[in-house]
Amino acid sequence: MNEQFQALPIDHQHAIVAYPLVFMHDASITTDQWLRFVRRRCRGSSPETGLIAIRDRRGVIHALFSYRIDNDMRVRKRLSIGDLIVAHLPGSRIDDAVSNVIAEVSAQYGCQIVTIEQPFATRHARHAGCPTAEALRRHRRVN
Repeated sequence: MNEQFQALPIDHQHAIVAYPLVFMHDASITTDQWLRFVRRRCRGSSPETGLIAIRDRRGVIHALFSYRIDNDMRVRKRLSIGDLIVAHLPGSRIDDAVSNVIAEVSAQYGCQIVTIEQPFATRHARHAGCPTAEALRRHRRVN
């Protein structure tokens, strides 16, 4: 990671600190719904699934995503990223921080493949989505 941001695994004890970002993303998600989602995601404390927040030095959460480890059809380990929420602030380099954390999680579990689920599905917009997910896709194509 870099000195501006750090990863924070989210469990039922830390869930409430990430709620302001979730609420900012979708105000229809209540605190109870969020806490229920975190409890379900963290049930059994399986290392193959989890939630990670990215916070700055002041403790403010700027990004959040869920992950799971599974296998693709070729039986390669895959890190699947979902529920990606990112608060973009000019000059914050949050996209780089998200990319770095995903790379660290992928390396930690020995994943050969990383997939990012499309976070926002709409009927009318062909490519509507999260700017960070789009930046990560462009970054992967270049490298």
